[in-house]
Amino acid sequence: MRPLAAILCAALIAIAGSASVACDLPSNAAALMADAGRAVNTERENGGVKALRRDARLDRAAQRHACWMSSSQRFSHEGAGRSQPFDRIASAGYTARLSSENIAHGQGSAAEVVKDWMTSGGHRSNIMRADAVDYGVGVALLRSRPVWVMLYAAQ
Repeated sequence: MRPLAAILCAALIAIAGSASVACDLPSNAAALMADAGRAVNTERENGGVKALRRDARLDRAAQRHACWMSSSQRFSHEGAGRSQPFDRIASAGYTARLSSENIAHGQGSAAEVVKDWMTSGGHRSNIMRADAVDYGVGVALLRSRPVWVMLYAAQ
């Protein structure tokens, strides 16, 4: 493994939380997450909505949930301990006055996942939510395919 890739993988595992939780990550996880943020902001800007800022606390919450889905072999907005997105965001230290979450499974690229979200009314609404300010993104492997988590929030 190249040194930069090893550092990024170690950082993602640290973000995911406890070492006791196994989390399989795509080899290009950091690039996938960065690409997802860019793709969402492109959609927002094309729709006349201000771009979102990436927030490390929201990244941490999203990555923890992606890893939980990977390790538990479940695909759900309800997470560890029956947590909901708002709970996971608060646990990561982000005090949200509003929040929403998109999840997806199986898309191999950020362009593909954002395209799928944009064709779904509820997911599209989350992406285009004008009162959202920040975002966080996580990705892991569930049954050998990427599982995506994207959080949108404002304080």
